[in-house]
Amino acid sequence: MSAAPGIAAITYALPAASPSVRQLAAAGALQSEPEMLERFGFGHVCLAVDETPYDLALSAASALLRENDLDPLSIDALIYGGAPGSIAFSHPRDAADEARGLCDVRRFQYPATRLQFDLGIENASVLGLDQLACTTILGAVRVARALCIAEGLERVLCVSSEFYPAAAGREAITNCTSDAACAVLVERNSSRNRIVAGATVTKGYFWSAASMRDEVMASYFPTAAHVMRRTVAAAGWQPSDVDWVMPHNVSATSWDILFRIAALPNARLYRDNIARIGHTLAGDNFINLRDAADAGVVMAGDKLLLFSYGYGAHWTGLALEA
Repeated sequence: MSAAPGIAAITYALPAASPSVRQLAAAGALQSEPEMLERFGFGHVCLAVDETPYDLALSAASALLRENDLDPLSIDALIYGGAPGSIAFSHPRDAADEARGLCDVRRFQYPATRLQFDLGIENASVLGLDQLACTTILGAVRVARALCIAEGLERVLCVSSEFYPAAAGREAITNCTSDAACAVLVERNSSRNRIVAGATVTKGYFWSAASMRDEVMASYFPTAAHVMRRTVAAAGWQPSDVDWVMPHNVSATSWDILFRIAALPNARLYRDNIARIGHTLAGDNFINLRDAADAGVVMAGDKLLLFSYGYGAHWTGLALEA
């Protein structure tokens, strides 16, 4: 396999608390009945109590450098997406008060630049991504790949740390949400997890997605299937070539439907984490890839399709060759 930009390392960090769906329901954090959510495949979520988004971001990124014995000065760029400004440094219980910091000079206390400082990656330029919701880290990887190709950067660290809004409960259109951070290292010359292609469709009509629940649900499946097929075609693959789909952890039932529409006859869905950790917003795809690789179910040369949907509204696919 020839070298090309690829995913050289993945780490993630989860908060300590892991309440069950029934515990969430008892706390009034769900809109749907817990029995229905359990039928959809959910069991537990990861709930930050004492952790801040920045705590988890730093933990995930530090672990990536440590596990891979990387010199911090070898990182050429950092791309961060997730909780903004003062909210990134607040505990969920304080988020509403800390949000006032977005209206004063604390707005300029950026988690991305603090990460650069705390990690000691002094040679890294810093970019922030926003407004991509659950597709943030897929977008970051696409930008990282472009920087490697266009500017010759060797290593780009992508970090996302996203908490579900503290006052929004734990359900997003019948999906149970978790707090999490994920770090992904893109290298210009990687012999594994080569980035073959990507595709994104944005439909600004859904900019107020929470108020357009029915419309979003009606558009979700056909657009998702279109983006998945478009990603496969951009990679030069046939639908039958896809070995694994690394999903965003929305309901297993919805994935059963999407699989039938997308028509990937040989693909398997890595669904182990839906029950274990729920929907970690932007981190799902790469958390699943890390766990699948650690479990030995993804083999060298496997063709992988990553897909996610982001509120606001974005449908994104990424094709990797393991």
